[in-house]
Amino acid sequence: MTGGQALLRAPDAPVDRLFVDRSDGASIAVSSYGPVDADVVVLVHGFAVNAKYWYPQINGLADNHRVIVYDQRGHGRSTLGAGLTTNDHLGQDLEAVLAATLADGEKAVIVGHSMGGMTVMSWATQFPDSAERYATAIMLAGTAATAPVSKAPIRLAHPATILRRVEYETAWLGFNAIHRPGGDLMMRTGLSLARTLFPGISRQQLKLLDSILRETSWRTREKLGRALEDLDVSAGLQNMPVPVAVVVGSRDRLTPPRLAEPVALGLRAAGSLERHEIWRGATHLLNWEQPHRFNNIVRSLRSAHLPR
Repeated sequence: MTGGQALLRAPDAPVDRLFVDRSDGASIAVSSYGPVDADVVVLVHGFAVNAKYWYPQINGLADNHRVIVYDQRGHGRSTLGAGLTTNDHLGQDLEAVLAATLADGEKAVIVGHSMGGMTVMSWATQFPDSAERYATAIMLAGTAATAPVSKAPIRLAHPATILRRVEYETAWLGFNAIHRPGGDLMMRTGLSLARTLFPGISRQQLKLLDSILRETSWRTREKLGRALEDLDVSAGLQNMPVPVAVVVGSRDRLTPPRLAEPVALGLRAAGSLERHEIWRGATHLLNWEQPHRFNNIVRSLRSAHLPR
């Protein structure tokens, strides 16, 4: 498969599947593609999608990598578990998946997109020794260390605060529309709403996104949406003593470049920032829009070194 559109097809690489059971009743569905003895890549998806989101990476990497993907709790084939769902649960699930899939001494390039990046930072916050134990490198794509939208006060003397408040209210309306019970606005309006969030991506990509979103229940969207309202996983940036790449699309309207900047600054202060790239013209779906570029970074991180 050489074309970007072809990479969106369901993978035909050999796959092994397992479930990782959690103490609160959640069961995490894990799939492993490619040669069992190859370099390992672990991919962590974002809010309201599932492991299918990583088709372009599975198709592009599984020929010569062992590509591990999993459905975050409540997504895809994974169950949600009992009680409240918090950001801590997401990081704990990642730790359990790594422990179940990596052999003693085996390490992976760990990639998190959107809420998946937040999951990686939650994991590093709660398990400060695990990045060194399990990761050769980390990639944080289209993500943020704090809540993506915040209700900052308006100051009439500073027009930027008015624009930021409009951005907040618009984002909050959209966010409520897809994570409240019965709030299937994204799915009901389909491509029309998606086009406003992901300008410039193809109709095929939008249709696949819509089909994946339809697989995520309102209960999952509501629980995890609430958990993200008070997000702050910035402490995890100090616990990544491996090369970390930060990438974001210049047209990302969900986690825009201004939210990636504090992530990059925190990693630079910790001495872990391998690169910080803003991809011109890319939206939140940057790994779909520029899959070859994305996959090449994943490949290169295997041999990356900490900045001197």
